[in-house]
Amino acid sequence: MMNRTLLIAALSLCACTPAPIPPGISGISLKMNPNERAPLAGVLEYTSDSEVRPRFILSAEGDAEIIIDDAPAAMSGPTPLLGMRPDKEYTVTVSFDSTAGGSTTEGGTFTLKTPPLPDDFPPLEVTTLRPARMEPGYHFIPVMRWTKRGPDREYGVVFALDAGGEVVWYFRTDETINDVKRLPNGDLIYLASRNGRMAQINKLGDLVKHWHSTGVPKDKVPSDSVPVDCDTFHHDFVLMDDGKFLMLSSEAREYENYPTSETDPDAERATATLIGDVVVEFDHEGAVSRRWNLLDVLDPYRISHGSLGTGFWKKVYEDLLDEPGKDWAHANSLVYDASDDSVIISLNHQSAVIKMRLADSSLVWIHGDPGGWKEPWSDHLLKPVGELTWTSKQHAAELMPSGNVLIFDNGGHRGPPFTPDQPEEEKYSRAVEFKIDEEAMTTEEVWSYGSLDTDHFYSSFLCDVDLQPTTGNVIVTDGARVRRAPGDKGDTPGSGRQWAHIFEVSRETGRKVFELQIEGENGWAVYRSERFNTLY
Repeated sequence: MMNRTLLIAALSLCACTPAPIPPGISGISLKMNPNERAPLAGVLEYTSDSEVRPRFILSAEGDAEIIIDDAPAAMSGPTPLLGMRPDKEYTVTVSFDSTAGGSTTEGGTFTLKTPPLPDDFPPLEVTTLRPARMEPGYHFIPVMRWTKRGPDREYGVVFALDAGGEVVWYFRTDETINDVKRLPNGDLIYLASRNGRMAQINKLGDLVKHWHSTGVPKDKVPSDSVPVDCDTFHHDFVLMDDGKFLMLSSEAREYENYPTSETDPDAERATATLIGDVVVEFDHEGAVSRRWNLLDVLDPYRISHGSLGTGFWKKVYEDLLDEPGKDWAHANSLVYDASDDSVIISLNHQSAVIKMRLADSSLVWIHGDPGGWKEPWSDHLLKPVGELTWTSKQHAAELMPSGNVLIFDNGGHRGPPFTPDQPEEEKYSRAVEFKIDEEAMTTEEVWSYGSLDTDHFYSSFLCDVDLQPTTGNVIVTDGARVRRAPGDKGDTPGSGRQWAHIFEVSRETGRKVFELQIEGENGWAVYRSERFNTLY
């Protein structure tokens, strides 16, 4: 009797509960993006009396049906429609799911025609594709067009590949794009050129915000760009949890009695201007709160292979210096370690990776060949455990969830300072993981991919390596290859045509599950690439 009474009461309650009222939606339209910088996106317009999430079902001849249900929720458009491949006609069914739950409103069916890729788009060849074993998501790849004199400063493109290896979004601009990161709201932010510009865009290709450094003169700065009191922006930055940026910048300083040779330690000395790296902290409105000058943290007189080079900074500082500055350390990656409020920095021209505490600018450790380091800096050198090959001219040091450090080891000019360069046929790059024990001050090589004997590849500069969170795979951006002739796999910078090679490899099996080659009549190079779990 009790159970029957409860059942009747429950049924009566259900009968009295009103059905959810669908949101009122008007002004629905869907068209291709009029912004030519991001032409593969659609634009959905609508107005709703409550918050809804647009939902798209896409169908095109020859393709499987696509359901897009992770567009941002809002009460009105514009909302980008993302995920369409080029040169296709799509039938798009639109609906709106109430974020309050319980109701869906149909929005109609539309036809969209996407344009083909432009003639000057990077030529892509996917040679390995195993979607079931790949990290899920979309691969965002910024590409530099390369000339005999270096990157084309008036060409920049970043594109996204789906799991089928097809382009489903791209953004084109008239400046180089070196690196791309995604903000929490889905916007993209990238460094443009090496003299101090950073841009935030949405997926419709619209400029949302722009920052510029003030220390080095530059033109073509947007009128509403946010000024930041530092010389440059270069190579890498970190978006902190509090919304501030940590940015790699630079400064110029003069030193007397400075080395003049990277091969002869006894060569005469002379006065020299060094370009030293600086880490700058600033907020979204450009206010600088702290800065750390690496010339004050490390030994400015310690040089290694590349420290006396002037090519990278010559044009940047030409209006400020009588003679080109020497590229002492050439920082190329920056990682924040929240566990102890520190940063890990890769220094290409020192062939070293360092860890520094932000609170007092103190060194935690130096990871690299011990040659050339004097006291007190030598006290911070990590000691190798077991067999270990030191990284050389490395890029993209990454802190893994385990606390280990993953690095793209470019491998150029291995050995301590002043040693001769190895023959070209002995050079190789690799992805390598180190286990660092800060208490014991030791480092142990625990995983690597790439060698002279297995999958020999070599890029002397640029490049990236990223651990993937879902599969544990590693994506390697081997982005600065050189080919002198068809079939030739030799790699000497400036001696042939640049091309890029990106692959994803299983850490467990060592097998590739994705591989992409970017090569054509023009030269092409990729500094970094990222796999994001969504297009939005």
